[in-house]
Amino acid sequence: MEENLRYDEEYLNDLIEQFTNTRYLNKPEILYRIQSEYLQFRANVWEDIQTIRKIKGTQVPLKDQKGNNFWFMVPPFLHKIIHRIDVVAKKTIDELASKEVQTNLISESIIDEAFYSSVIEGAFSTKKRTKELVKDKNPKNKSEKMILNNYNALIFILENLNRELNEDVFITLHKIITEGTLAEDEITEKYRDDYVYVWGENAVHTEPIYTAPPHTEVQPLMDDLFKFIKEEKTFIHPIIKAFIIHFYIAYVHPFFDGNGRVARAFSYMYLLKNGYDFFKFFSISSVINKKRNKYYKAIKDTEDYNSDLTYFIVSYAEITEASIYDVIDKLINEVTHEALFKTLEEDEIILNKRQIKFLNYMKKKDNNIATIEVYQKKMGVSYETARRDLSELSELGIFKKAKKGKKFIFKYLGLKGYIE
Repeated sequence: MEENLRYDEEYLNDLIEQFTNTRYLNKPEILYRIQSEYLQFRANVWEDIQTIRKIKGTQVPLKDQKGNNFWFMVPPFLHKIIHRIDVVAKKTIDELASKEVQTNLISESIIDEAFYSSVIEGAFSTKKRTKELVKDKNPKNKSEKMILNNYNALIFILENLNRELNEDVFITLHKIITEGTLAEDEITEKYRDDYVYVWGENAVHTEPIYTAPPHTEVQPLMDDLFKFIKEEKTFIHPIIKAFIIHFYIAYVHPFFDGNGRVARAFSYMYLLKNGYDFFKFFSISSVINKKRNKYYKAIKDTEDYNSDLTYFIVSYAEITEASIYDVIDKLINEVTHEALFKTLEEDEIILNKRQIKFLNYMKKKDNNIATIEVYQKKMGVSYETARRDLSELSELGIFKKAKKGKKFIFKYLGLKGYIE
């Protein structure tokens, strides 16, 4: 008996190493992986794992609907992710990129965030139309109004980073984000004055997938959040704290509409205020949009498994890290592209306006292949003009000309091809 118990403890330690320290799995994911000879211990094993997690965790002064505190832990793999994000997001890129490149990247990221944050909430539009919207400020429908509102909210954030993150800023952000998009019964002076439910996208659902706290509890819950934001006695890493702020706004659901957009915007503002300037250069919503199922699963896991915020923190950290590396790739691309034009200028190589415009187009393309037909269509010129322009760029080494079947293709090499 004693020997079996000792063996079971070793097995439990092994499970903790596999499914908490190396990756953070939920109950069914762990129980599915338990060796068949331990099936009889399934329930006890899960309870033991939860107990160990909570002992090692940190309580947060924010309550769930049962009156229990949310909590989280930072297993070794998560610590490494947060450290990598911290190192990159605290860095300045002034030495790497010119102000022009930085301005372009920030402009693109704001447009991306305005667009994808609205798409997550059901807006229908295109990136091209979003770029037009921020110029003409003339939305033609609710979707376009949502996008423009998001854009205005992001500009508000960048212009008000000196302000304290309090309820006044929070309410102001919501008003900007929802201006002209709410139904009459959704308009309130402050927070919602009735119950609210979240329904799944699947029309088969006859019951809500989430019931938010009663409206009578919203004010005290939000008061707790603003105290938590100011709290400095218990140190919580700012990146983790930003993720918790995001989650809790979505959890409380203080408004009838716009909760997700406000959560993303407010946590974004928190990170910028805490010195993470790199977050100006990327859109977290664009990545969340791609990983929507993972994002919503993390929210549900937190609700389902003892108010354990670790699920959400892990998921959001992984999403954020992926987004950061996307930006680094963009940054390298922008810097290299800028260096190409500077080098051409120093070598007194003069390109025509069409060629410059097409190189700017190639910089943003997902792949580096172009054809004469693509150039012809994009620049609105004849086949012969397109062929001549691309041939000149190939002679400079900026493109590499090759034959594929009966057609020529042009592989964009940029600065590397030119200097070689």
